[in-house]
Amino acid sequence: MFEIDAMKNQAHNYRVFPRNVLSLAIIVALTILAGGLVNPGAAQESTPRIKVKPSVKVKPGVKVKPGLEDEPMVEVDLSFLDNLDLSFLDKMDFSLLDKMDFSSIDKSWKLAQGKGSGMGVGVGSGGSQSDNDPCEFRIVVLQALFESDPQRGIAAASDWLRDGSTQTVRCKSAALTLLARHGGKSATPLILRVAQNDADLKLRTKAISVLGATNDETVIDALRDFALNAQQPEIAEAALYALSQHTSPRAITVLAEIAMSGRSVPLRKAAISAIANRPGEPAVDALFKIYDADQSLEIRKAVVSGFSRRRSERAGAKLLEIAQGGDNVELRKTAISGIGRRSGEGAIDILLRLYDSEKNEELRDQIMNAFGSSNDQRVVLKLIEIAKNPQTPIERRKRAVGWLSRSKDPAVLKFLEDLLKQ
Repeated sequence: MFEIDAMKNQAHNYRVFPRNVLSLAIIVALTILAGGLVNPGAAQESTPRIKVKPSVKVKPGVKVKPGLEDEPMVEVDLSFLDNLDLSFLDKMDFSLLDKMDFSSIDKSWKLAQGKGSGMGVGVGSGGSQSDNDPCEFRIVVLQALFESDPQRGIAAASDWLRDGSTQTVRCKSAALTLLARHGGKSATPLILRVAQNDADLKLRTKAISVLGATNDETVIDALRDFALNAQQPEIAEAALYALSQHTSPRAITVLAEIAMSGRSVPLRKAAISAIANRPGEPAVDALFKIYDADQSLEIRKAVVSGFSRRRSERAGAKLLEIAQGGDNVELRKTAISGIGRRSGEGAIDILLRLYDSEKNEELRDQIMNAFGSSNDQRVVLKLIEIAKNPQTPIERRKRAVGWLSRSKDPAVLKFLEDLLKQ
C-alpha cells in the first residue's frame, strides 16, 4: 500500500494555493481512474491529511500575483485514498506536475460555482462563491463541528437560522443541509419554520428540499401541502423532490395524489417518475391507480414509461396489454418501446410475436425499432426476413440492412452479397 509519508513529501514539494487544492485532487483522481486501481477490499486506515504550504514554485521570470504569499495554510483531506491501491505511485515521476497548467481547471471551477444552485442539497449550494468569500470558510468549520460534536453543530446552525441572523443565504442554506443530515428529528421544527415562514424564496425552497433527507414521518403532511397548494412553482418542485427522497410508504401515496391532481403536467409527470423509481410493489400499485384514473395521453404515456422501468411481472403484462390493444397509436408505441427496454429473452419473444401479428405499418416500424439493435440470433433472422421481403416498405428494409451491417456473421455477410445481386 502506498505510504502516506511519501505523499506528504510529494505534496510539500509541489505546493499549491488553497484555490488550487481542487486542481491537485482532480489530477490525482484522473491518474487513479486511468489506472483502474480501485480496491474496495483494501484495509481501512486512519483518515490521512496533509498540510499544503501557501507558496508556489514558479519558473524564472514568472511573476506571482501580489498578495498570494499571504494566503493561509490549508489542510487537504486524503480520506478518498482509504480504499485505493496506490502502490503504482511509488514509480511515478512527479516532475511532470511542474509542466502542468492548472489555470483552466481553476477557471472552470469558478465558473461552475458561479452558476448558483438548483434543487440539490450540497453543503455549498445556495449562492455565488469567490476565493475570498468568508462564508466558504465558515461552512467548512460548521461541517467540522457537526462531525466532531453534532449537538454543538446543531446549536451553531440554529443560531445561523434564527430571526435577525446576519448570515448570508449561502451560509444559511448550508446550515439547513447539515441539520437535515445530522440533526435528526430534533432539527425538523427549525427546518419547517424556515420552509414555511422565511421571506427569502431561495432559502424556503432549500429548506423544503432538504426535508426529505430527514426521513421524519411528521414532515409528510407539510410537504403534501407545499406540493399541492403552493402558488410558486419552485416551492411545489422542491416539495416533490423532498418526497421523492423520503423513504416513508406515505410518500408514495402523496406522490400519487400529485400525479392525479390538477397541478401542471410537468410536475405530475415528475411525480410519476419518482414513483417508478421507488422499489417494491406499492409503487406498481400506485402506477396502476394513476393509469386507471387519468385518460390524458401525456399522463398515461408517463405511466407507461414508468411500467417499463419495473421488473414486475404485473408491469410487463400491462405493457403487453397496452401494446396489443387500444385505439391510441401513440400510447401503443410508448408501450412497445417500454417492452423493448425490458431486457431478456422474454422481451424479444414478445416483440417478435407482436411484429408478426400487427397490421398497422407504423406500429410495425416501432416494433422493429424496439428489437432491431439486439444481437439475439432470432432478431438477426427476422431482420434478414424483413430486408429481403419486397412487400416490406423500403425504409424499413433499409433500417433492417443497417442493423445487419454491424454483424460479422458469415451468413449475414453472404446474405448482403446476395442481396446486391437481385
